Amino acid sequence: MRQLMVLSDRRLEWRETVAPKLLHATDALVRPVALSICDADAAYLRGAFPARDEFCFGHEFVADVIEAGDGVTAFAPGDRVVVSFLVACGTCDRCKRGYPVACTSVPRNSAYGFGIFGNWGGAACDAVRVPYADTMMVKLPEGVSAVDAASVGDNLSDAFRCVAEGLLEEPGAPVLIVSGGGGAPSIGLYAAALAGALGSEQVDYIDSDPVRLAIAESVGANAIEMRKAPSRHGSYPVTVDASGHPSGEWLAAALRSTAPYGRCTSCGAYHGSASLPLGTMYTQGVRFTVGWANIQALMPRVLDLLTKRKVPVQHIHTVARWDEAIDALANPPAKLVLMREAVA
Repeated sequence: MRQLMVLSDRRLEWRETVAPKLLHATDALVRPVALSICDADAAYLRGAFPARDEFCFGHEFVADVIEAGDGVTAFAPGDRVVVSFLVACGTCDRCKRGYPVACTSVPRNSAYGFGIFGNWGGAACDAVRVPYADTMMVKLPEGVSAVDAASVGDNLSDAFRCVAEGLLEEPGAPVLIVSGGGGAPSIGLYAAALAGALGSEQVDYIDSDPVRLAIAESVGANAIEMRKAPSRHGSYPVTVDASGHPSGEWLAAALRSTAPYGRCTSCGAYHGSASLPLGTMYTQGVRFTVGWANIQALMPRVLDLLTKRKVPVQHIHTVARWDEAIDALANPPAKLVLMREAVA
């Protein structure tokens, strides 16, 4: 089979390799048909993270089931599915509590497509082995396109967790999304689209990039251009840090802008230390969430929302053909989706 490899110098190269096989009764083999480029993928290719040994690229995908093991009960060949990027068993105590990130059946942070979180391979290929298939996959609902759902296995679900609980707790609440550093650009834009779909009456989106600001407007947000992080921007029951800026200045702005006992969620990838406004957080009682999203617990809720309500994610996506991957990734847009099939 063919797979797209990221070399140690960050160049991309198509290669032939041996196709995977079922190893356990609970495995499935799937053929990716839509591959969404994660914010972390784009950041790695532009040099934001330390170089790694070569690895197979991609981890946000929709696929067709090719073969299912005898222990797989929920899926059959021909089913079109969304696959979680995060590998987890679904049956250990932590998975049952809704925390597959902390699954005890696999090494911590097991995931597709990074090259450093276990030998699970990547999604930019002709076939992927999916362990614990009944837990790892959700059927693509009728009426939801593979393009719209391509990122449900990671970034779109991550964005959902950033706003859903706060808006469930306080329906219609205003939401602030801080994306000034551009570290998680598609998650911030998804959060804006989802917040509106979930009933927020005011979605304010701060960024310095004119292209992302225009996309934010197209999904119904109030686009606010800022080149420097403000100390504070109002008071919001729900705030999102999508900056990922290592200085932590934009994160601090989101935290200071969180209303008393409001929720602030950071979807930025932080690998060092950052100064936090702990005094403000203490006096305001800010509830702060950071870390990987528990994707398996979120995917059904996100797909249900895509089925029942109009979420304008199509304004965020730029679609290219599968075979155009290397050229398209040379200068990726806010959210690139590679399609094996033609899009109507």
